[in-house]
Amino acid sequence: MPKVILQVYPTAGNLEQMQARRPIGRDADTYQELLESLVELVQAADELGYWGITHVEHHMHSEGLEISPAPLLLNLYLGRYTKRLRHGQLGLVLPAHDPLRLAEEIAIVDHMLKGRLFVGMARGYQARWQNILCQRFNVTSTTSDQGDADQRNRLLFEENYKIMKAAWTNDLLRYKGPTYEIPFPYEEGIKNWPPTQTTTLPYGVPGEVDADGTVRAVSIVPSPYTKPHPQLFQAFGASPRTLEWCGEEDVTPTILAGPIENVKHLMSMYQQGAASKGRSVAFGQGTGLCRTIYFTADDADLYSAVERYEAPVWNGWYRLFGFMEALRLPGEEGPVLKPGEHLAERLVNSKQLIAGNVDEVKRQLEELLNEAPMDYLVWLFHWGLIPRDEALRTLELFATKVMPEFGLVAA
Repeated sequence: MPKVILQVYPTAGNLEQMQARRPIGRDADTYQELLESLVELVQAADELGYWGITHVEHHMHSEGLEISPAPLLLNLYLGRYTKRLRHGQLGLVLPAHDPLRLAEEIAIVDHMLKGRLFVGMARGYQARWQNILCQRFNVTSTTSDQGDADQRNRLLFEENYKIMKAAWTNDLLRYKGPTYEIPFPYEEGIKNWPPTQTTTLPYGVPGEVDADGTVRAVSIVPSPYTKPHPQLFQAFGASPRTLEWCGEEDVTPTILAGPIENVKHLMSMYQQGAASKGRSVAFGQGTGLCRTIYFTADDADLYSAVERYEAPVWNGWYRLFGFMEALRLPGEEGPVLKPGEHLAERLVNSKQLIAGNVDEVKRQLEELLNEAPMDYLVWLFHWGLIPRDEALRTLELFATKVMPEFGLVAA
């Protein structure tokens, strides 16, 4: 049965505080408050039996939403306060990193958390920071439009992924690709390695250096605590090609699609990708699905919750980056959110939002699992926008009243 992951965007205060403390993203006291609140959240999630918690990688968010420029550090920090909860990212933007450095850092955090780390990967869609940080890699953010920039982004994503996996699973690493060589230069090697005779030849991995002192390969240390490496996730998969690639590579996609017809199509693409590599998986096996959950008394309560906690994200952020497409119904044309249509209606009608009293949430979840069985339920949980007490009550209610009935397991 599915494991529940809380997708939490580290948010500094509510909208009123963001305005009063502008720019709240640079307010040191507010960030300390954010860290303290996240500690409380992960401790509660740990005790309640949630499987994992994950954050994003984004930089330069002065507005206060998604303050998460170093998610691996946040994983490590919060992991100190939990015993069972797993920590991860959805996801690390691979084209923004050197693959060997990232492979090393992931392996070390995996050791420090003793295997309670999972690794999410993303291509990156925010030009404000990605175009700056990635300039030395000659890559930018992407809108998945199949243009030159998109192709370059995908090239670096897939190459960095390939290098990281090889670094984790091989004692000796040589690689030559379109943008990266190990060693560099690949053909000539790195000449005149001083401790060849005294240290590397007698103690290193055979083949790292030759008798003339030329580096011919490298060995990335340490190897991960988890063998062969931490579990890999793809952040917010929404295209058939992405799901097919995840199936080919045995990477868990977290599907961002509301309408169940779209979800089922993407899950079938994952199956096709797996089958092309000789893996037979059941429908939904190996996949995750993104949803949002609220316990509400009536429609007025639902509309109020959406206005306060969802609209700032969907209308103020997701919509402007094209994520509203995840809510488009099959065959629908024109704007996704129609004139006069409340965001709550769209979220409910597209099945992106599960809401109601306990019994209604159970019924909707049962329908979802019957149509689209999954291994992971990724809960888009807007901690920070949702007041502390209300958020903790919601998590407790779901953990105690819903999870046991559906076998939403932590182990």
